[in-house]
Amino acid sequence: MKTLIAIAVFAFSCSSFAWSSHDPSSKEYSFKYKMQGQTLELKQSAGSYEEAYERAAQQCFSFFKGSGKVSESRGLDIIDVCANPRT
Repeated sequence: MKTLIAIAVFAFSCSSFAWSSHDPSSKEYSFKYKMQGQTLELKQSAGSYEEAYERAAQQCFSFFKGSGKVSESRGLDIIDVCANPRT
């Protein structure tokens, strides 16, 4: 019985390491956007460039869009700027 309990405790303690959310492979990426005289620089920490790029593009769109509605042509311009960051 003691052996069974010891095995259960050991198995639980080993599996708890898998639940850790620590991501040692995250890297910081920098993105720069320019539109009509405004410049936006964003730094994103992520596990991959694609993940950081997606987050930065969403923040870029929110920044240049503002709080109100925008026209279709302005929205397309914002999308173009946010999809093509400068280095």
